[in-house]
Amino acid sequence: MRTRDQPGCTVIGVGCGHGARDRGCADGPRVLRRSGLWERLRAVAPATQWLEVDAADGPASPEAVVAEVCARLRTAVEAVLKRNGFPIIIGGDHSMAVGTWDGVRRALPPDQPFRLLWIDAHMDCHRPETSPSGALHGMPLARLLDGGDAAAVLAPTDVILIGIRSWETEEAAFADRLGLARIPMTTVVAQGLATVLAAAAGAGAGRYGISIDLDAVDPADAPGTGTPVDGGIAATDLLEAITPLLRSRRCLALEIAEFNPGRDRDNRTALLVEALVFAAIAEGESS
Repeated sequence: MRTRDQPGCTVIGVGCGHGARDRGCADGPRVLRRSGLWERLRAVAPATQWLEVDAADGPASPEAVVAEVCARLRTAVEAVLKRNGFPIIIGGDHSMAVGTWDGVRRALPPDQPFRLLWIDAHMDCHRPETSPSGALHGMPLARLLDGGDAAAVLAPTDVILIGIRSWETEEAAFADRLGLARIPMTTVVAQGLATVLAAAAGAGAGRYGISIDLDAVDPADAPGTGTPVDGGIAATDLLEAITPLLRSRRCLALEIAEFNPGRDRDNRTALLVEALVFAAIAEGESS
């Protein structure tokens, strides 16, 4: 296997589940590393590094914990990109996306086109006042696009939601107001995931990043997630369709969220995560 040039890939394990109702996803990166993933990566890509961004112990609120984790993650991601590395972020719950994509955006010139492919069963477009659960992992995309007390990180035209099949009315209203592009699972089934992803990452998009919530995958193939939704993407389809995108030099970062090892069966989800990571470290075409 040929792999990305020096300085190579950096895996950033985000051991934080404070944004989820089931915090077992905080153990995801730790379980993967103990399984020997890092050693297997370094056997084919010796320059690969592994960093950890874990939630601090203590009585702080979930909001405070997530904000602190995202701040450290933002710094780590930005640093990897500025030394021309490729960050692979493994969570942990999807609230970490605020840190991931803020870090990516900060590493780019302000006027450089960028697109985020958000592959998820859910919209993650709640605001605190609309969320029925109050779980922060249902809010990161709204935060990236709206910003709340801070400036928005991304413009609505920067984002495409892919594979969604579960959302609340308030989220749809938020997405409608911003004109957010959405490709529901019904369209993915009709057109094929490879076609959908190739169009979303087309040359006009410039550089792009990919955020995968594992609940986008059908629970039969990826049971190790806290918010499964039936009728999702087949794991084989995801790997086949996403591998060319990950191997493009236009791809800046990969984020894999919501791996919950306590819910996994027969290591199906862990093996999918590992396959995605290996697809990302392989060197591909330069366009």
